[in-house]
Amino acid sequence: MIFSIFADMRKIFYLLLCIIYFQSVNAQLLINEYSAANYDSYQDNYGDYEDWVEIYNSTANPIDINGYFITDKVSNPTKWQVPASFIIAANDVGIIFCSGRDEVSGGFAHTNFKITQTKGNEVFILSDASQVLLDSISVRPNIESHSRGRETNGSSTWSVFDNATPTTANVGAFQQYSYTPVFSIPSGYYTGSAQIIITHPNPPNVTIYYTTDGSKPDNTSTPYTTPITFIQTTVLKAVAYSSNPNILPSFIEYNTYFIDDTHTIPILSISGEQVDNLLDGNGWMEPQGTVEYFSKDGILIDKGMGEFNKHGNDSWAYDQRGFDYIMRDQFGYNYALKDKLFMTKDRDKFQRIIVKAAANDNYPESNGGAHIRDQYVHHLSQLADLRMDERSYQSCIVYLNGDYWGVYDLREKADDHDFTNYYYDQPSGQVDYLKTWGQTWSELPKVGPPAAPAVMANWNTIENYITSNPMNVQANYNYAKGIFNTGSIIDYFLLNSYVVCSDWLNWNTAWWRGLNPNGDKKKWRYALWDMDATFDHYINYTGVPSTSPTADPCDPSSLNDPGGQGHVPIWNALLNNDEFFDDYLNRWQDLANGHLSCNSMVNLLDSMIAVIDPEMPGQIAKWGGNYATWQSNVQDMRNFILARCDSMNAGFVPCYPALSGPYNVTVEIIGIGEVEMSDDNIINEINTPWTDQRFGGVILPFEVKSGTFQNWEIIPAGVYVYDPLVDTLELDLQADVTVIANFIPPTPTRDIVYKVEPTGTTTSIDVNGVNMNVFPTSVNYTIGDTVSVVPQIDPLWGFSYWETDSVIMMPLTTHPTDSFYVNYHDTVVLHIYELPTIEAFISGNDSICDNEGNPAEVSISFSGIAPFTFVYKHNGIAQNAITTTLNPYIIETKLDGVYELISFSDAVEVGGISGQAWVTLLLSPDADFHLTDSDTLNILDATTEFIDDSEGNIVSWEWNFNDNSPYDYTELPTHTFPSVSSVYTVSLVVTDENNCKDTTFRNITIQDKYWIYIPNSFTPDFDQINDKFCISYNGIREETFNFTVYDRFSNVVYSTTNIFDLDCNNGWDGNYQETGTPLLMGTYIYEVNYKDFEGWKHQDFGNIFIIR
Repeated sequence: MIFSIFADMRKIFYLLLCIIYFQSVNAQLLINEYSAANYDSYQDNYGDYEDWVEIYNSTANPIDINGYFITDKVSNPTKWQVPASFIIAANDVGIIFCSGRDEVSGGFAHTNFKITQTKGNEVFILSDASQVLLDSISVRPNIESHSRGRETNGSSTWSVFDNATPTTANVGAFQQYSYTPVFSIPSGYYTGSAQIIITHPNPPNVTIYYTTDGSKPDNTSTPYTTPITFIQTTVLKAVAYSSNPNILPSFIEYNTYFIDDTHTIPILSISGEQVDNLLDGNGWMEPQGTVEYFSKDGILIDKGMGEFNKHGNDSWAYDQRGFDYIMRDQFGYNYALKDKLFMTKDRDKFQRIIVKAAANDNYPESNGGAHIRDQYVHHLSQLADLRMDERSYQSCIVYLNGDYWGVYDLREKADDHDFTNYYYDQPSGQVDYLKTWGQTWSELPKVGPPAAPAVMANWNTIENYITSNPMNVQANYNYAKGIFNTGSIIDYFLLNSYVVCSDWLNWNTAWWRGLNPNGDKKKWRYALWDMDATFDHYINYTGVPSTSPTADPCDPSSLNDPGGQGHVPIWNALLNNDEFFDDYLNRWQDLANGHLSCNSMVNLLDSMIAVIDPEMPGQIAKWGGNYATWQSNVQDMRNFILARCDSMNAGFVPCYPALSGPYNVTVEIIGIGEVEMSDDNIINEINTPWTDQRFGGVILPFEVKSGTFQNWEIIPAGVYVYDPLVDTLELDLQADVTVIANFIPPTPTRDIVYKVEPTGTTTSIDVNGVNMNVFPTSVNYTIGDTVSVVPQIDPLWGFSYWETDSVIMMPLTTHPTDSFYVNYHDTVVLHIYELPTIEAFISGNDSICDNEGNPAEVSISFSGIAPFTFVYKHNGIAQNAITTTLNPYIIETKLDGVYELISFSDAVEVGGISGQAWVTLLLSPDADFHLTDSDTLNILDATTEFIDDSEGNIVSWEWNFNDNSPYDYTELPTHTFPSVSSVYTVSLVVTDENNCKDTTFRNITIQDKYWIYIPNSFTPDFDQINDKFCISYNGIREETFNFTVYDRFSNVVYSTTNIFDLDCNNGWDGNYQETGTPLLMGTYIYEVNYKDFEGWKHQDFGNIFIIR
């Protein structure tokens, strides 16, 4: 519409337009809907079900959000910047997937982060390219495939959708979920029975349904009416249904109650209506269900909901089957099993775990099974620090839907992005991970078989290089070693050969590398897989020449290429390099004298068997067999280990003709120092002489690690060529040898023994600033050292004197703080005496703010008989004596500093004093603020920003605008006052890091403002549209109003002094006022006179066009 307005009105209107425009810019894009529960309802352009957020464009124009920011963390508002053009159409929505892919391509946008809805600390924050906040919302959990969004597109009310509406209008909203039922007692161990009462925060309006068979409850399940009593182990699950149709059913509460069932190892309780069908052998199923993880004491550690799937191949034919569990954040309960599950790892969050029943070493299912082989080999590899990845283990008991299911072991999943990312900073999309089990496929990314071509090509490149180029050329070997982890293949072949694995290379073989240049493990390396076909057990799938304890250690070299991926050809090629060969043989003997020694391996086996031994009778009662047979199977494994230890070392010389020996090696340390032989064999003055056996034909290295080295000596002399003065040494053994490392003797020392007499008190001694509280204690000093001693005496005891044998105490033996020179071995004794039996003790460590009304308190407590008299000092200045019967006596003070007692007595005797009190006076903050505008606003623009000018380390703000609006707790609030004339006293309370507060006030005046709007045309044609001429106004003194309309001949055609005649409920009909006849269509002139609310006169003229 065309309209005119007075000059002043135009200025005001322009200002209003600016304000409206500014607000619309900040509200034009809204977070409209999101789902971090997208399990199977909405696919991205890769066919994946990723988290997503929907952005709504509320304007009539398309908006390109290129350069805008979206984040899931308040602390990092610029976490992801839209990297390319992404246009959201007018009055439409755009979907952004939170997949971690970090791309905008083909009309699809993917952030560089994912959303975890059950962490409770994630948000969606949308900002424009200038980092101006546009919208934000906290992420709250949804049930599977649900979403949260605005009730309708752009509305202010947030709701839940059981049918998510990405890309379409928000419809079908529910108010919220019902509250989750509450169980009266926690899960865990109970004796005899357990009675559970189920309650709800809103009991009159809900019905609770429950199950006891592990299945998911719904409104067809048993309604809860009275307390439930269990007399056997049971999984209880409950759900609440509201009588309000706009409220969805609640999340499920679930607990396992163990009745008279206790265990010596952790417990995993799993449940779900289809989980038992999966473990009955229906491996195609992937049922959903819950897990609860308990300590061996029956205390719940963590729980959640996810999905189960088959784990195992041959072992799946057994009745007791393994399974994988994946915690699904999309289900809304938990995102990971949170506990430090494995003793060898510090990781404490696991989305995926493997739960094995010993696989093909299961007892009683597997003939000769010991129920330990696989986890034993993996655990052995970890303890030996072999250069591979293993599946960490933890023995546990499994319950299925409340039924005992036997002895299992939790296993860490190594072929998983979470694993490679946590330990090595190699995240999803930056790993080449290959596995062979009959066929070869890529596990990360999951492709095949056959494997992803790019991954396979990467592996074939290094495989072909090693097998096609002579590795005895050191430059070739160095290049290969830069891409391929030679230490990993050494450990991989050594371990599999040592335990005589008969199911590897063509089966159960995994190897990988990281591609992230900033991460670790960028060379191809190996990971252990199933190790149950070991120690002459199970089927020889690989066709190793022998599975006996006397199997040749070089048997792997004869295997051609099982699996066809080049592992054996690579091994044989690398053996041609002298450095690799030396590393291989030295590594073996390092391990054979350490973690792979007979004693170490048998001790480890016994310790692991001891963990599950108390639980095996239950396993046998469930699945069959007998205890004696299981023990016999374990003994067979133990005997194999002992026989293998004896034969392995002897087998190397026949394998490799260049070897000789093994020879006895003795390493002696003369003096004080430390030498490393080969890899991590540390010999020092404590464990010297060190004896070992080593092969000739390989280089045996030695290196000085600490001490003042003097020279090497080798016996027999004259056999080896070496530099005795260099701190490194390399020998190719010819026979038994003794290596002596000589170190320059240290400066002579003397021992001083410290004692306190009598004993039995808390007295300690500060010796050269180090507190000593265990006596007698001996300290070694260099001759001539000066030693200072300061007694810290038990409060009930006093200092008497120092006593020594020969050293001279300075200044006197009767001086508590003393010193002496070390010249001889000696004993220094602190003598103390018992103080009187009564005592006064001063204490307190109080802080007060300097503007606080309440004083600090210093407490003095007494023993003895009242009245009590004491004197204290403040900052070293003695105060007047005080006599009191109060105990304790409280000194109220506003003076900061140190408070200490000087003397004390009761009604009978003088007593001891102790303690110290501190009062700290904290500087309070200084509250102050100002407005971005002046303190005077007008009703047309009653919005302003408050700027905090407070001084101090402020951590919180409390704004009270005194206009019945909610308090604001932000630092820089923007506030809109009611559009009425008034004065508001705004207060600000600031709090600093010490919880000191200050308050300030400021009066904000909202003034009235006048304006008038007069249209320049109307159409009195009786079509009910714009038929009458009417005006709008504010702030005008109505009694001063005079409005006159003239025709072009200056004749008055209409006039009024009543402003209400021209409001839009009345209005002028375009007729001649005197006759009532319609005026002709044309242009007429108006004159208006009035005073505004402040009394200023106004006059203006304008045109009115009558259209007929």
